[in-house]
Amino acid sequence: MVAAYAALLLLTLVFKGPVLKGPWLFLLRSFFPNWKFFHAVGRVPHLHVRGFVGGQAPNTGWTDWQPVYPRRARSQLDLFLNAKTNLLLSQQNLVDHFWADLVDLPDGADARQLVSFAMVDRLALNTTLTCWPEATQRQFELRMVLSDPKDTLGNNPFESETMLTTPVLPCQR
Repeated sequence: MVAAYAALLLLTLVFKGPVLKGPWLFLLRSFFPNWKFFHAVGRVPHLHVRGFVGGQAPNTGWTDWQPVYPRRARSQLDLFLNAKTNLLLSQQNLVDHFWADLVDLPDGADARQLVSFAMVDRLALNTTLTCWPEATQRQFELRMVLSDPKDTLGNNPFESETMLTTPVLPCQR
């Protein structure tokens, strides 16, 4: 049984079929996890948000960038009920799909027209209002993050490259 599974995996790696695309496929992909992380090791998309919470001068009152998907400590209860981690994983899956849509976007096309942009924008808005309820404006960034496994002292554990930064958006409640 294991040999048959290994043979099937080998066949799918050798003989690649056509890539299916279409607007109806977007609705189906929410049922399946994004397995693109198996294709290559490298940078991983991370979402960061910040809010404007006050001040009169331009660019004053901006908070630090906050990661939307920070790692969560595990507990023994997670074996039986793991709703919070499942929610965080589904949010990261959305960010992965948004990254894939950005990569497939034709040159010069507006990312705001993507369905995944609207969904990530809503996630960023909810995160901003949760972290800073008094925020009146917000921004979010999609960063490609590469962790450095050689740095065990924590001096510079992450190297990142910004893929997309939104303009300043209102915090509409």
